[in-house]
Amino acid sequence: MKQLLLLLTLALPLHAESRNVAVSFYCLKYVAGQETIHLAKTSGSEPVRLSTANMTDPVTIPVEGDLAVFHRTPAGDPKAPPAAAAKVRIPANVEKALVILVPNPSGAAEPYQAVLVDHGHRFPLGTYRVVNFSRKAIRGAIGRSYVEAASGGMTDLELKGEAGAVQGVRFEFQDEGRWNRLTETRCAVRKDRRWLLCVYQDPVTRRMNMKSIPDRTLLLQPVGVETGSGETAAN
Repeated sequence: MKQLLLLLTLALPLHAESRNVAVSFYCLKYVAGQETIHLAKTSGSEPVRLSTANMTDPVTIPVEGDLAVFHRTPAGDPKAPPAAAAKVRIPANVEKALVILVPNPSGAAEPYQAVLVDHGHRFPLGTYRVVNFSRKAIRGAIGRSYVEAASGGMTDLELKGEAGAVQGVRFEFQDEGRWNRLTETRCAVRKDRRWLLCVYQDPVTRRMNMKSIPDRTLLLQPVGVETGSGETAAN
């Protein structure tokens, strides 16, 4: 996770003109008492109820100097601005952003740390955006598409094959020099959808988990029979 945040920070410019950015959110896990964040608007603020099952609908916010701040409470007294729930830098070439919120360690200045995902054309349909929040390397395949991600890594897995074809899915994580099964299932090839795939280790049970979150913010066809996020745990 630290590697991912460091790479994102180094890659972002320090200055940019004011602009509007459409931002969606996904919350990997709630911080108790902070299930809602507040976004600064030109006038006042707008609340966003976070979800651990789906991405929120996009909200357009003003971004100053590439820095976006998400607050714990609504805007009120300008002399006493609300405390930040999370901050993230959004580079000038990102017009649509997906922000993944992950709980910070207890006692941190901000309850969440934010990870930026380009939610525009660099995240094409038919793609899984894989983010490895765990401290272990992972690898996986869907049909003939293969992906690897080190701890803190982010990469894409693009589905291959005919639309509607059912393909095998297998993901593994590395522990003490050995590859262990994370999940094994089957899925249909969809070229009209995209997904966020998050791998993380539960801090209590220490089990490795994977969440697959379909992106419903940009659909070319009705949702149909798809449900919310799929979550699996290593056996």
